[in-house]
Amino acid sequence: MLRRDNRKRKQDGFTVVEAVIASAVLAVICGSFIMAYLGAMRTHGMATDYYRATCIARNRIQRARTLSFDSLPLLVETTAQVDGNGNLDNSGHYRRTTVVTNDMSGRAHISVRVHFPVPNGRLSVEPVNVETLIAERS
Repeated sequence: MLRRDNRKRKQDGFTVVEAVIASAVLAVICGSFIMAYLGAMRTHGMATDYYRATCIARNRIQRARTLSFDSLPLLVETTAQVDGNGNLDNSGHYRRTTVVTNDMSGRAHISVRVHFPVPNGRLSVEPVNVETLIAERS
């Protein structure tokens, strides 16, 4: 004789509450990954702009080394707008300042400062600064 159990059988699967909680946990985890990814992309962009500013300043110094000593003052500029390659451009996102000072011992001190873009469309507070001394050739 078969005996029937009058108790309700437990249903397999998830309840609505369990599904909502699992969805909320998944949303929090996905949101965290997305925020981390966006932060990494912002940091990568800033590092790229800093690297470009460094290259712009170093290329300006290299250009100074190719000029004659008497032509070095021609490099002087104040907050010139330049593009990512260091070319003068009215819509450039970088600002380059070149200062040349001569001392009495026949040396020129060249300082190049480049401000680079940071998030929110502003320029960096601290510029990339590259300096060198060039001696007059005799």
